[in-house]
Amino acid sequence: MDWHTIGNEKATGALRRALDGDRLPHSILITGPESVGKMSLAVDLASALNCAGDEKPCGECAGCSRTRRGLHTDVHVVGIQEAAGGGRSRTLIGVDQVRDVQREAALAPFEGGCRVIIFDGAELLSEEAANSLLKTLEEPPPGVYLLLLTAKPEALLPTVVSRCQLVDLKPVPTDVIAAHLVERLGTDADTAERSARLSTGRPGWAISAAGEPGILEAVEEKVDEVEEVVKGSMETRFDHAARLGSATDRDRESGRRELDVWLSWWRDVMLVKEGTPQLAANLSRIESLKSVAGVLTRQQIAGAIQAIRRTRRLIARNVNSRLALEVMMLDLPRVRQQ
Repeated sequence: MDWHTIGNEKATGALRRALDGDRLPHSILITGPESVGKMSLAVDLASALNCAGDEKPCGECAGCSRTRRGLHTDVHVVGIQEAAGGGRSRTLIGVDQVRDVQREAALAPFEGGCRVIIFDGAELLSEEAANSLLKTLEEPPPGVYLLLLTAKPEALLPTVVSRCQLVDLKPVPTDVIAAHLVERLGTDADTAERSARLSTGRPGWAISAAGEPGILEAVEEKVDEVEEVVKGSMETRFDHAARLGSATDRDRESGRRELDVWLSWWRDVMLVKEGTPQLAANLSRIESLKSVAGVLTRQQIAGAIQAIRRTRRLIARNVNSRLALEVMMLDLPRVRQQ
């Protein structure tokens, strides 16, 4: 068998047994953090369902090859559509896309044994689209499998969730990700370890970082900024909030990623405080982490983590970015230089 999903053996094992016993649910909701492997698992399932080999997915037959290359005519990925002719891109998966899928699902498979429809970012289904999809989720046509992927299951209609079998993917251990990078991708051990630690359990991010050194360099630069701001004056903090607020207004996703760096760094401070520095993602910053952990209480560190999480939620709700970040800077504990 040729599964590309990394880690999450409990979830993949259950799905393999269901495939072997011809008991795979026709409507599956795959949840988990971004870049944890939801699409990899969906493609594994699509490959297995259209595989001509004995052990599915074999990774060698035409069905597996065409599915993995995105060429299989019976495997359809539905997501946000780019606008044609330079127009404005969609921000939701619309009802017209769902109706296209329903018309497609009513047809017999063209080149394989099953039709597999993957909704990438199912939380982006408009309410009308989600309601239109309900009947198909509850009673898919024979030979049709619907796989919904989301990092935000709470954003889905409860009626959609209730009609699907839930498969929840968890962050993958650092050593598992590092081993995959070394053994399957030929990454050098140091880069693999560093990428795996900074990925916080997300194999997709680690693979990208290991293949593009600029990603790791950008993270290091962001960590430099975090340490400078944390140990700086309130003026320094507010200046940073203004810059990050402006950047976030231009690109919310970029702002969210930067707050992820802040969250990772403060989690590392807590790990050091709790006496487990070996678990830190930013292991190269251990001395700086120790200096901060040494002058703060557990309550102060926990408060910082809560403040960052709260700010991420507020920005996701489109509140004023600069104001939310300024409040966060006020809530973060002051770190006096020793």
